[in-house]
Amino acid sequence: PAISTSAAMRIEPAHVLVAAIEHTIPERGVKVSAGGLGKVLDQMLREHPEGTMSLVHPMFGDVDYGPMDEYTRFTIVVDGKDQEIVVYTMQSECEGIMRVWYILSHELFRERQKTAPYPPSMTKVRTLRYFSLWNQAVALLISELNP
Repeated sequence: PAISTSAAMRIEPAHVLVAAIEHTIPERGVKVSAGGLGKVLDQMLREHPEGTMSLVHPMFGDVDYGPMDEYTRFTIVVDGKDQEIVVYTMQSECEGIMRVWYILSHELFRERQKTAPYPPSMTKVRTLRYFSLWNQAVALLISELNP
């Protein structure tokens, strides 16, 4: 069944958080892509409604992100061991959209390259650690930012 709403009833979000391994930062010439998701993110950055968009991405070793400010540090337990993630931030404004990037730095992320952002073989323990670290870090940022 179709659901119809009038334009007056539409509620635009004031703050949206997007977490993605593939990413783009147009102002800095950063593009990490393994396929079509990078193009989707480009379009989203241009066409998102006004408000704040928090973008969470891992930091890759072969990418120059330019100057960033340290935002916070998290200690996350992965496979029974403490892992520290340093979160860097930068922001820009474009056509009423405040874009705030949160770039997560950890050895498991930095060892990846922009042309191969995903670790190989889902059966390897190192790959499972990568995704555990990523998911926990995103969850902590969601909790802290409360979008």
